[in-house]
Amino acid sequence: MSAVGRRLVWTLVLGLLGLALAVPFSAPDGTGMQWDELVLGCVAVSSGWTAYSRIRLMDRAAARPWWPTVIGAACFAVAQFLAGSFPGPAFDGFGVDDVILFAGATSPLVTCALLARRVIRTRWSALVVDGLLTTTALLVITEVLRTSLVDPAGAPEDLRPLVLAYGGYTAVMLGGAGALCTVSTRALRRSATTMIAVVAAQAGASACEAMAIVAPSPLWTAGSDVAVALALVLCPLAAHLAPQRFADRSARASAPVVGATGMALVVVAMAGLPLALALAVAAGEPLSVATEFGCGAVFTLMALRMLVRIREDGRMTEDLVRSEEDFRELVEASSDGIAIMDDEYRLLFTSPAARTLLGIDGRDEEVTLLQVVRPEDRAALRAATEESPAGSGPPLHLGVVGADGEPRELEATSSERPGSGRRVLYLRDVTTRRRRERELERMAYTDHLTRLPNRAVLFQELGATTAAERCLLVLDMDGFKAVNDGAGHEAGDQLLVEVARRLNTVVRDTDLVARLGGDEFAVVLTGGLSEAEDVAARIVQVMAMPHRVDGAVYAVGASVGIAVLGPGGGQLAFREADAALRSAKAAGKGCVRVAREDSSDAAPTHDFYDRRAEGAMRLRLDGAFGPDGHLELVHALPVWGHAELGVLDGPDIWAASERHGRSSDLQQWLIHEACAAAAGLADSRLGVVVSLPAGHVTVAGLAEQVATEVADSGLDPARLVVSFTEETLLTAPAALVGELEAIRSTGVRLCLDDYGMGYSLYALLARISLDLVRIDLPRLAGHEDAGRAMQVLAAIVRTTEHFGIDVIAGGIGTPELQGAAVATGVQLLQGRALPHDLALDDVVSLLAPA
Repeated sequence: MSAVGRRLVWTLVLGLLGLALAVPFSAPDGTGMQWDELVLGCVAVSSGWTAYSRIRLMDRAAARPWWPTVIGAACFAVAQFLAGSFPGPAFDGFGVDDVILFAGATSPLVTCALLARRVIRTRWSALVVDGLLTTTALLVITEVLRTSLVDPAGAPEDLRPLVLAYGGYTAVMLGGAGALCTVSTRALRRSATTMIAVVAAQAGASACEAMAIVAPSPLWTAGSDVAVALALVLCPLAAHLAPQRFADRSARASAPVVGATGMALVVVAMAGLPLALALAVAAGEPLSVATEFGCGAVFTLMALRMLVRIREDGRMTEDLVRSEEDFRELVEASSDGIAIMDDEYRLLFTSPAARTLLGIDGRDEEVTLLQVVRPEDRAALRAATEESPAGSGPPLHLGVVGADGEPRELEATSSERPGSGRRVLYLRDVTTRRRRERELERMAYTDHLTRLPNRAVLFQELGATTAAERCLLVLDMDGFKAVNDGAGHEAGDQLLVEVARRLNTVVRDTDLVARLGGDEFAVVLTGGLSEAEDVAARIVQVMAMPHRVDGAVYAVGASVGIAVLGPGGGQLAFREADAALRSAKAAGKGCVRVAREDSSDAAPTHDFYDRRAEGAMRLRLDGAFGPDGHLELVHALPVWGHAELGVLDGPDIWAASERHGRSSDLQQWLIHEACAAAAGLADSRLGVVVSLPAGHVTVAGLAEQVATEVADSGLDPARLVVSFTEETLLTAPAALVGELEAIRSTGVRLCLDDYGMGYSLYALLARISLDLVRIDLPRLAGHEDAGRAMQVLAAIVRTTEHFGIDVIAGGIGTPELQGAAVATGVQLLQGRALPHDLALDDVVSLLAPA
């Protein structure tokens, strides 16, 4: 039971208990102190306050019908306190307290009228006639039965009007409430039923008061008091059952709903009249003039009600016809097609636009939707209509042949009224939009010149998991620069198109050929290393043949680097293949080189999780130094060492963890250990970098995980750097961007690794707020051209300064390269020419003052 229900129950219980104690000491003729009226005044105050507390929680429209009940309770309380505190002579007639009491007693009828206004298109003329009809019928029934209520033979002559007033009040309240609350909305049905109970209780109290005048007795007084107390408690209950706000303002929400209680009251009143007449005739009782006059009034009101009903029916028919005409004009004028079909896909109605879109304009025979859509779309149509409710799921796309004979693509959504067996289809021609979408998708993943897949597709393919062996071939054209410089860019472009065509003749259809940019291409080959070497040899042979372009012949070749797509992932394989390509270039034109040819001696990873307890997992730290030589950052990588299996580095550990479904555990371990290690160092400025490897990131809960580890370790969030590559973003779910932004909002810094190697550099800077970028210098310029690499590095430094981003120059292999990098203005340096592969003790030694 709710708090309001408990309060009302206690109010009723305490009120009845108070009445039981007060009624014996209250004179039924109104003389002396009226203790029962004081008790009822207290009940009215409690009920009024309960109703007011509920109304305060409602919005203005929902609260409007219930304000009269609060005002009525206040008036009733004032009247009862006046009558109880200032008693007069016996049956003193109407006084000030009775006027105030009358205002409070009629307030429920006002609430019933306001509830009736919530029904769409309330017919007030019909309600007034129904109320008069029911009221008159009740008065006639009372007259026929000759009760003391309308013929108070025992009442004093001067009090007869008061008795008649009580009887009239009873009939008016019951008749009015019955007519007003017979029809309500679905949301207010329970409240309307409760208000009928309120009025019924008030009518019972009025009848008891009339009988108390005719034959004063404590029993009539007690009956009246109990009925009044019940009516007072039911008023706030009705308000509590009403909605706090009318959120649904549709026509369906305001549609009329017939209430059983109100209908029963009207039926009893109308059926009771002939029954009362029949009983009077059977008993030989003569009918009074008032009865005959009342019956005539009832018949007149019934005729008037019939006229009102006929007029209402005519107006409703006109409204329906007008609504149908408006709907038909709207449907026929719409450029979108609207069709109605049954559960067997028969088209029961089609608008002109729908007939044109479906290509059935001018056809008179019965048509089903399955007949007009493409055969390949029929299964999807059946699944969408039979397995999914109408209005749920994405829009359905169907192919049809339009009235003009041209193929069209339609987007279809539907709605269905439950139980109707009919579904309304909304059809829209999306042929042009779908063609543009496909073109945009093709442009996003296709090289515009060669029509080959671009770098984005390549990295998606490299990140895909498969059980088959695969190899990556990266090739660069030998002598292409001479063609581009001598014959022009147009000839160079035509040569690249010819190169792409020849590549597709060498590889299988299941292999992927992509253009990386410039004169660099890549091939993802399904097969082992020996098969990849054979394909690479054929590529070199085919590319060495003369190329005829626009009447000219050019002699160019190709160099190829090969890497096995192993457990380290696509990024590692791409780096290895790129390094192998540089070796092939250095060895001369038309060469093939295989990366990591000593990989057969590497430690196997399949036993890692079987024997991980025998080995030791630790952090390997690579330092990043400022131009002055001070250690600024350490890059934390996982390393596992075993006496027999040897040492596994980061890529192999991540790959083994992925195979065993433990990437999330490894990610959490790495973040935890890195934070704990950095927090334990004496230098409070030294930061630690944790990388998110492509293909192995657990995105769900990443930001919360980072925040928890930083808080538990006591590490300053600014000292932690989360690093990732563009391949990481391509191969991870889209939610990773949001997680990275949430990580940065805590103060942790973000670093983009392999900066300058991506295909959407500035687009990425616009999507994610970065703090650092890392550049791999050996990959920055081809042919080991250090001067060219420094030019590009300097340009990147100048660009990132505008974004407030620090640059880490990685791959520093010689002191000369270090000096050249410092001259470009980079903030941090990293590579084999600087301390690397460090243990935690080594970092402590580096931080110790000299």
